Amino acid sequence: MTAVLIDLGDDWGTGQAAEPEPSAGRRGPLRRAAVLACVVLCALTATAAAPAPPRRLTELARWFQPVAAISAAGSDTFLVNAMDGVAAYGSADGRLRWRIAGGLIDWVQDTGDVVVLGFAQPESTSSQPRLPLADAVAVDRRTGRVLWRAQAYLEQVAGLLVSYAGDPDRPAVEVRDPATFGLRWRVPGARSFTLDRWGTGLWELAADGKLVEHDLASGAVRRSARVPLPPGDKVSVVVSRDAVGIAGRRFDADGFERTTDTLWYARADLAPVGGENRWPWVVDCGAGTSCAYPLDRGTPQLIDTATGTPIRPLEDTRHVGSPAGLLLFDSSDEFGGKVRARLEPVSQLVRTDVAGWQVLSTTDQVAHVVGRVDRARTATHLAELTADGMRPLGRQPYVLMQCVSVPQALLCTTTGGDVVIWRVGRERA
Repeated sequence: MTAVLIDLGDDWGTGQAAEPEPSAGRRGPLRRAAVLACVVLCALTATAAAPAPPRRLTELARWFQPVAAISAAGSDTFLVNAMDGVAAYGSADGRLRWRIAGGLIDWVQDTGDVVVLGFAQPESTSSQPRLPLADAVAVDRRTGRVLWRAQAYLEQVAGLLVSYAGDPDRPAVEVRDPATFGLRWRVPGARSFTLDRWGTGLWELAADGKLVEHDLASGAVRRSARVPLPPGDKVSVVVSRDAVGIAGRRFDADGFERTTDTLWYARADLAPVGGENRWPWVVDCGAGTSCAYPLDRGTPQLIDTATGTPIRPLEDTRHVGSPAGLLLFDSSDEFGGKVRARLEPVSQLVRTDVAGWQVLSTTDQVAHVVGRVDRARTATHLAELTADGMRPLGRQPYVLMQCVSVPQALLCTTTGGDVVIWRVGRERA
């Protein structure tokens, strides 16, 4: 509803202007009452139509500490990795929760209550290819109590830990319990396999050509069938949203490995199906969309996450997802450069309100916080990306390098070597 502007005169409220006499009866008081009622109505209308109060940053903690990396664990914990180890801070109050001694970490796997820190090992001088093993330390996310230690390369899938060992080209895969690191089941390294993130399973291609689906938690066989294989020097199993494929590979004349052909089979009954809209790599791009990438050189697509339906091709552009829509960068820019525009989630119209801003914080490859350094380079304007677009967070007297966000909190590092934690709230109306 649009508020109406009422002109009450230059000297309204001064008591100096003489009110004209009403032409008959009690029109004067009635007119004054009508004007007053209209003013009250317009004030109520303006209040009802007012936008939501702006966001506000309240500084919870700030200290000097040059850091190597920052990340989040769960929705209430920040991790700060420096040369002497990893420290955890509560996002609600900015206070130190726990600290683990060590060096730099290569990765963090968050399974909920258990956080596994992969501390980097010294580089090997061996000429043989090796898996990127790390000194893995599992801790309780809230207390920092060490639960177990191991040398491993791990990733988190559906709340479980998947580890790899042996030959990097055909490693053995082991599914382990996050709390104890106990082995649940394993697949020998002599077979091809891939994790199925859509169906929380693991697909194995046996040496005799039988395609087998395992339940990820137990290893139990869900279904299996002997299927034809494509030509190639080697074959591997790949998985898309509703089908599983066998890809053949061969080295071309230039020495590059290329896909010769991919045969696809329906997930439900392993019957042969076509290869249209099969994307083995799909990442969240925010706002109910995903970025889907084909097996080889085909054009990536922006798709509807719920249905898998293509929305538009992603041709000749660098992009990253956000709740405010897909952020687009110039093709010549590396990620971390200035945003050029965004695709509005519903209409897919190109919006330029984010032009010139830089992504400071991403969670699972989805951008949440952007910043813009002012001309004097003594401060940074911050904004969060929401389903309603870009919402300002205010100007901070630091030049920020990188940030990590959780609901209602933000941690950033500065060019001066500071670490700052803010609570993200709303101004009082």
